[in-house]
Amino acid sequence: MTPTEVKVGLVYPDSGPVGAGFRYARSGVEARIALANASGGVNGRKIVLEWRDDQGNTSGFARAADDLLRAGVFGLIAETLFVADTADRLDKEGVPVAGVPGEAVWTQHRNMFTFGSLQAAGSSVTTFGLYLRRFGATRAALVFNDTQSRSAEGLVRLFTDSLRSQGIAVADPIGYTPGITSPDRVAAQIKALDADAFVGIVSGEDLPPIYTAAKRAGLTFKVALASSGYDTQFLARHGASMAGVSVLTPHVLFTADSPALHAYRQAVIDHAPELDQTDNEIALGAYITTDEFLLGLELAGACPTRAAFIDNLRAVRDYDAGGLIPTTDLSRFGDPNLCYSFVRVNQTGTAFEVVPGVGGPDPHQWCGTRLGA
Repeated sequence: MTPTEVKVGLVYPDSGPVGAGFRYARSGVEARIALANASGGVNGRKIVLEWRDDQGNTSGFARAADDLLRAGVFGLIAETLFVADTADRLDKEGVPVAGVPGEAVWTQHRNMFTFGSLQAAGSSVTTFGLYLRRFGATRAALVFNDTQSRSAEGLVRLFTDSLRSQGIAVADPIGYTPGITSPDRVAAQIKALDADAFVGIVSGEDLPPIYTAAKRAGLTFKVALASSGYDTQFLARHGASMAGVSVLTPHVLFTADSPALHAYRQAVIDHAPELDQTDNEIALGAYITTDEFLLGLELAGACPTRAAFIDNLRAVRDYDAGGLIPTTDLSRFGDPNLCYSFVRVNQTGTAFEVVPGVGGPDPHQWCGTRLGA
C-alpha cells in the first residue's frame, strides 16, 4: 500500500480441468475494479490488481496465494473452488478474502466473505428438495464433476440431504470427468437407476453432453436441475438441447429492471470487452464478490488494516451489492443461503423463463429451511 495505491490479489483457474467454466471470472473482477478506479478508487487509492492461476487444484491455489502475499497484496479475491486447504492459514494470518462460495469453508472463517452460500458445516437446506418435489420427482440421479474434489463432495451431500428431506429418493451419485468419461456411459448409469429427476452438479459447459446423451438414450425427466448455466452464452450455444432444464441462481435475475444490473452491464461493456455477452453468471458473481471486497476496504478507513477490514465488514447486516443480491447479514457467516430463484430453458431453447417462487418475500424466490442446524 502507498498513499495513492493499494494492491489486491486475484486467484482463479485460468487453466486446468475447470478453467473453461471460470474463464470470465477475471472479467467481472476487472470490470468492478475499473469502475471503482474511474471514480477515484477507494478512499483516494487506486486499486492495482495482480492475478495468479491456481490451475484448478488446491496446491495451485496455495502457491498462487503465497506468491501474491509475498508480492504485498492487501487481501485476496478468490474466484475458485480450491481454497479449503489454505483457508485455516489465511484465517490465522488475518488475510481478508472474498470470492465465490464453492466450498463449506466460506461459512467457517471470519476473514472470508461471499454471498449466496450453498454450503454450511453440517447442514443443508430444504429449498432444492422443495423445487424438485413441486414437479413430482420421486427418485433423483445426481451427476457431479469428480475433478472438483472437496467442493463437489460437499454439494453432493447438500443436494442429497435436501432432496431426501422432501421424500425424494437419491441414488448413489455418478462421477463425471470432462473429456475422459463418456457421456453415453453416464446416461446408461442414469437409466439403470430408474430416476425421474436429474441433478447436474457440473459446470454449464459440462452439462449439455450429459443431458443430450440421456435424451438420446430415451430418458425423460419430470424435472432436471443444474447448479450452473444461467447465462446468455450458454443459451446461445446449447439452448436447443437444454430445453426444459432448470438452473438455480442466488443473484438478481437477468430479466430484472435493476439499476445495479444496468451498472454492472455498462461496467462490463466499458472495461471487459472480451466478455461479449454481459449476462454471465460467473462474471456477475465475480463482480459482486469484488464489490464486497471493495466495501471492506472502504470501511477499513483512510489508513486501512486487515483487522479493520474484517471487523467492519463483518458488522454489515444489510449488504446487497447495490441490489444485485438479496439483503445479506454478513455477521451471520455460518448460515447457508435459504432462498434461490430458478429459471428454466423454454421449449424452443431460446430464452430462460422464470419459475414462480414459493415461500419467500420475492415472488421469484424459492425459500426453504435449514437442515441439521
